[in-house]
Amino acid sequence: MLKAFLMIFDDPWPENELETLGACPVCQSSDRTVLLDGLHDMAFRVAPGRWTMWRCGGCKAAYLDPRPAAAFIVKAYERYYTHGESEAFRLDPPGRLDTRTRIITGIRNSWLNRRYGAKLPWALPFGWLLAGLFAGRQRRVEQVIRHLPPTKGQKRILLDAGCGSGDFLRMAGQLGYQAMGLDFDAEAVARGKAAGLDIRQGSLPGTGLAPGSVDYITVSHVLEHLHDPVGTLKELYGLLKPGGCLWITQPNLSALGLREFGVAWRGLEPPRHLTLFEPAGLITLLTGLGFERVSLYDAVPQAEFYYRQSRAQQLGQDPYQPGPTPGWSPEWDAKVAAADAAAAQDSRLSEALTISAWKPA
Repeated sequence: MLKAFLMIFDDPWPENELETLGACPVCQSSDRTVLLDGLHDMAFRVAPGRWTMWRCGGCKAAYLDPRPAAAFIVKAYERYYTHGESEAFRLDPPGRLDTRTRIITGIRNSWLNRRYGAKLPWALPFGWLLAGLFAGRQRRVEQVIRHLPPTKGQKRILLDAGCGSGDFLRMAGQLGYQAMGLDFDAEAVARGKAAGLDIRQGSLPGTGLAPGSVDYITVSHVLEHLHDPVGTLKELYGLLKPGGCLWITQPNLSALGLREFGVAWRGLEPPRHLTLFEPAGLITLLTGLGFERVSLYDAVPQAEFYYRQSRAQQLGQDPYQPGPTPGWSPEWDAKVAAADAAAAQDSRLSEALTISAWKPA
């Protein structure tokens, strides 16, 4: 089945639409080895070609070479998830809630209202007193709201770089931030603007925003898509006010899932994911660019998404097809639980890494 699926991508990406690097896009070192070869677009099935991912002998980043040139890579996004309706986490879920969801939502929103001075609905009176009993769930909520610090009634400007149609902007606004977004996808930007959100179409680097104008920048599963990740990080550093924070999450090159699935690991996503980091490498890069207090957040359970989609890809199936995951069994449930448990002990092993970095005050 997998062999038949791979035949779809025997046609190469047009050679005149490729760029060849010959060296690491992060540190420019030409010392490298092949990490994975024969990669395909297993996730969205729109990009032709076979791809090679190299591992840098210097900074240990991994990168595609050759890769689609920036002017042509848009064709790899024709079926990308920002083109569909969002199923984002909601702080104010619409409609009626069942009893269990009502209690969980009530405790969560009570805690958020108390911490951020928000006015979220469905809050359970004094529910914040119970939040400490659900430490694991609270960590997941903190991940979803991207570890935003409370504004304490002050004007705080947030930029979500690579915001899609802006679901997180709405959430940040509910927590007291003046939120704006940036995205290259015209369709997603138009959808966000129609919903009344402050979204601009633009690229990274090249935001066009004023230096020193932003308090908090979030980059959620974006950095791996960029042709110039270092230039982007330098620009984002300049956009931050002194004492401002950059928050990044992306697939983790040290993930247990990569060891389990190899070329079928969902975090690879060629040829849209151009560069991946291990935690130590990204921390070193950010520190070298002038950031301080650069740290890796504790992992939250997230192996199920990566393992289910990777398992489907391993069998040559569409990971987004509705219905049960192909080839899934209780054995895989056990593997998911083991992966999450290992990441809870050592977040360097999690499927995605999340890092914060602060500009000196």
